[in-house]
Amino acid sequence: MEYDLYGDGIHDDTAAIQERIDRANHELALPVPGAHYVISKPLELPSDFRLCVPRFAEVRLAKGSNCVMLKNKTVTDPKDRTRDKMFGHARREANEARIYGYIDEYAPDAPCRNIEVLGGIWNFNNREQGPSPILTGVFEPAGYSGFGFLFYNVKNLKLSGLTLKDPVTFSVTLDTVSYFTVSDITFDFNYGNPLAACMDGIHLAGNCHYGEITNLKGACYDDLVALNADEGSVGPITNIRVSGIFAEDCHSAVRLLSCKSPIENIHISDIYGTYYQYCVGISKYYHEGDGDGRYGAILIDHVYAAKAKRLAVYNKAPDSYVFPLIWVEGGLGIWELKITDLYRRECLIPVETIHICPDARIDTLVLENVSTQNYTDAPDMPLLVNRGSIGHLHASNIRQDKEPAAFGDVEPAGEG
Repeated sequence: MEYDLYGDGIHDDTAAIQERIDRANHELALPVPGAHYVISKPLELPSDFRLCVPRFAEVRLAKGSNCVMLKNKTVTDPKDRTRDKMFGHARREANEARIYGYIDEYAPDAPCRNIEVLGGIWNFNNREQGPSPILTGVFEPAGYSGFGFLFYNVKNLKLSGLTLKDPVTFSVTLDTVSYFTVSDITFDFNYGNPLAACMDGIHLAGNCHYGEITNLKGACYDDLVALNADEGSVGPITNIRVSGIFAEDCHSAVRLLSCKSPIENIHISDIYGTYYQYCVGISKYYHEGDGDGRYGAILIDHVYAAKAKRLAVYNKAPDSYVFPLIWVEGGLGIWELKITDLYRRECLIPVETIHICPDARIDTLVLENVSTQNYTDAPDMPLLVNRGSIGHLHASNIRQDKEPAAFGDVEPAGEG
């Protein structure tokens, strides 16, 4: 090898690790470092490759690197790039275009295949990078996103046994990724730069299909899992299973965000912990005039969750809106939403458990085996508040405290 591998926490090991990746026969297992590995540029993984890092070996991003730590191989010939492919809507803010500008670096018809990353503590070292471009609007150097890992246009991806520590924005961004598994992930978020906000755990942009995200532990300062169909390459997100989320004082467990691109066949299950925004949020795209959210079948089951206090970083007024546990934003459409086996023991904030906002349209809402207990001083904690339109409401085995649950402002639009 041309480059020595140090792992002493002082020398830059980027070139040495990349050289070993490039020369390896489909797999590289890094040795246990004496201290930790330091990298200053993205490590690029080719197709048919497995990178193994000792479970508690740390890979740390060097001060001022301002880049992702890990990504799949890009193309080098500009003629193969997909310039402007990302502009899926007429309205796109310049800053948003810049944060998803990575799409220009990849060939649309040449996906990477069969990539696996196993193990390691990946320290994004956010306080020694540029501040969050999402919060500051400063995207320098050009294309700086604050992402930790970035995988675009990959078929068959597996990430497992990782600790993801202190990202600037999103720990892992997946865009146009199919047949993937993300499992056994620990989030170690301690602070933000400049604020502990806009820091997702696993973030899916458009065109992601047939994936499982499972066994995630630790709080994030935004969505622990985000399924955002109208970001990045812009396109549907379908056939995703999210299961096993364990977090205390976390922003939210799962957020779904759609505009013109549908989100369909999503199963969210086994959610535990406390959340200060919402536990699950179903929302529409946040630019006015871009369209309504479009959702197919959404199943949420086995939720054991309650509210947490909002972080002071958000600086919200005491009387500002407090989100429910399950939130359906106004102005979107859902074909079928089924919520089963939800158990809430609330000791802090007695906001309603499920809230459907004005102009939200749900063809079929099914509630089964839903139980809430109010241990606050408030006399009332409605289970369901409907300000939108429900075509068919089917409810069975619904209990509040030890009595059948009280519904607030529920007016189904049709039969049910």
